[in-house]
Amino acid sequence: MSVLFSDLDNTMIFSHHREIGNKKIVVEHLDGRAQSFMTRFTYDFFTKADWLNTIPVTTRTEQQYRRIECAQELRFKYAIICNGGKLLIDGKEDLGWSRKTDVLARDCYDSIDYATEVLSHLCNDEAVHRPEKYMSYAKCNNPESVYIELRKVIDINKVNIQRDGRKVYIFANGITKGEALKRLIDGRKSETIIAAGDNLMDVSMLNRADIAFANQSIFALTTCKNKIKIIDEIFSDGICKSISEMRMKGKL
Repeated sequence: MSVLFSDLDNTMIFSHHREIGNKKIVVEHLDGRAQSFMTRFTYDFFTKADWLNTIPVTTRTEQQYRRIECAQELRFKYAIICNGGKLLIDGKEDLGWSRKTDVLARDCYDSIDYATEVLSHLCNDEAVHRPEKYMSYAKCNNPESVYIELRKVIDINKVNIQRDGRKVYIFANGITKGEALKRLIDGRKSETIIAAGDNLMDVSMLNRADIAFANQSIFALTTCKNKIKIIDEIFSDGICKSISEMRMKGKL
């Protein structure tokens, strides 16, 4: 069986702000409103592809991930959340994984505390979230300048700063999607490892895969030997079409 490690937002599912056509289904509600959608084509592909083990890999917190309403239909037995810090198996936290994360990150906690305090000041007391000891984030009006200022004062040996849209993230070093993929695939050498993502936080994951699907923005940064640029207007549909073609040709 092939394994697909896929980012969620803007890779597999899309915000209500993004136009993806009329053939779509709601996959997330927030405060009673439709928040995120998946194209019908993508949904049908994943619900029927029982030969493919799909594992979402996301920066979403556990609370945010649990808003996804179709995880069971899509057969998400495993889900890597919090940028790799937490693993869910059949919806339950793998405590062994979380203990290992704590071991990997504990030397960084003081630096995370400091960086989070600076982030709060830079964001003018906008809501700063600290869902786990090894990560924090805030939605900022000026994410680029906040990112630049944070980089000036943090300990880069302890803290990793990332940005995605208006959000600025702080992670303990070593808590990345790439490291999470490595942790999970140990012992899976007979399986073909596929990865898909659309932003900088996905690059470390794509670079550890046998086959990587990337969009234009990160394609040049992807060092996977078998990397494929998706140019379809809807990223998820392009990924599904490419995987289907590869399977038909016997490459998967």
